[in-house]
Amino acid sequence: MSHNQPQNKERILIKGAYLMTQDNKLGNFVGDVLVADGRIVEVGRDLSDDRARVVEGTGNAVLPGFIDTHRHNWQGALRNLGPAWTYEEYRSNVQIGLGQHFEPRDVHVGNLAADLMSLDSGVTTVRDESHISNSPEHSDAAIAAHWESGIRAVFDHGWPSTEAEQWQFGSNRTHPADIRRIRNEVLSDDSARVTLNAMLRGPELSTPDVSAQDIRLARELGLRISMHVGLGEWGADQQAIRQLAETGLLASDMTFIHCCTSTDEELRMLAAHGATASVAGALEVFMPGLGQPATNRLLAAGVRPSLSVDTETIVSGDMFGVMRATLAYQQLILAGAAGPMDRIADLPTFDAADLLSFATIEGARAAGIDNRTGSLTAGKEADLIMIRLDHANLLPATNVAATIVAGGHAGNVDMVVVAGDVLKENGVLKAADTVFDEAAASRDRLFHAAGLPLPA
Repeated sequence: MSHNQPQNKERILIKGAYLMTQDNKLGNFVGDVLVADGRIVEVGRDLSDDRARVVEGTGNAVLPGFIDTHRHNWQGALRNLGPAWTYEEYRSNVQIGLGQHFEPRDVHVGNLAADLMSLDSGVTTVRDESHISNSPEHSDAAIAAHWESGIRAVFDHGWPSTEAEQWQFGSNRTHPADIRRIRNEVLSDDSARVTLNAMLRGPELSTPDVSAQDIRLARELGLRISMHVGLGEWGADQQAIRQLAETGLLASDMTFIHCCTSTDEELRMLAAHGATASVAGALEVFMPGLGQPATNRLLAAGVRPSLSVDTETIVSGDMFGVMRATLAYQQLILAGAAGPMDRIADLPTFDAADLLSFATIEGARAAGIDNRTGSLTAGKEADLIMIRLDHANLLPATNVAATIVAGGHAGNVDMVVVAGDVLKENGVLKAADTVFDEAAASRDRLFHAAGLPLPA
């Protein structure tokens, strides 16, 4: 059977749920969703289908699955190591210290653990920023985990974490050539559940000449591009978005990650060229050294951002925490306690409904898959979640968007469907518990290989 074929062929009719469609033509209403052959067949009221299994949706919210546009999945077995780490401590301990010791089996189990945690918390699509391309076998192992987990994945092929210091901050090394093999032999189908993008370093992490060469390669292969920019003082000095605009390389096929110290003018350049952005609100709040979330400044520039986790070594891998942290930073802006880049008058604000939009349809747009997912729209692939609103932590659900953002957690996610496959139902994830035992064993092996004592 092809990787891309749904495993669960049953027809499902969800009845009487509060639908948060993220489709501007449909809006929010109490109604029904019919799923068949991996797609959303119909969204409306009083639907019926004699062949479908009926799922009672009363007392539940149904919405598109969350879309995480930037997560380093390979670190899934290293979660929660350093919530108080600075950016330099994270780079030293994980990318430089442990990354060089990863074997393909460690990448596989790390990606699988990250995928399963994502699915359990309602993330149906992840853009896997994979800077663990230590060998072709490492990349193949990461991709295989995405197929195995059932998640929708955009595999962003990056650089190695061997000789990690030689690949960042002024590196003169061009992007690993193995991306050609992956494009031609492994992920050539852009309609598949697992697809390929290019995670490039850009002028901030490489050089202008290398950046231009890498961008030409990605576009030759027909790949969308992601790029980390605005990283602390270095990002403010380099102004990568400006460099790309001035050299004619800035375009709508790019997603810029973080943008914490990118200038307001750069964000306007981003918007003018139709590019997208990914805000890792929780990570940027927790980790000193990057700068603060650029959400409000992006809105001021005309960009509705997507949201992302970044690394589970620092923050929880669910979108509920990301939404809350992103909102918390906005409230610091309003209280006059924000970082220096946000101390300007009349910054636009966002609310809980906006955050759900950032976490769904805007994520799909950033990943270039909004024609396939991101909203409850007939004809799109059936990526959706159902959240129980009758759980004690959410009652009474007066404003559903605010209820989900302020109080939701993975335990409230009752059902998860990806491409029509039911991967979580009745609050239970359909996956083997042994994955997390394997993740613990991988963590132990990596610490031993690096000569590090296991944390108490």
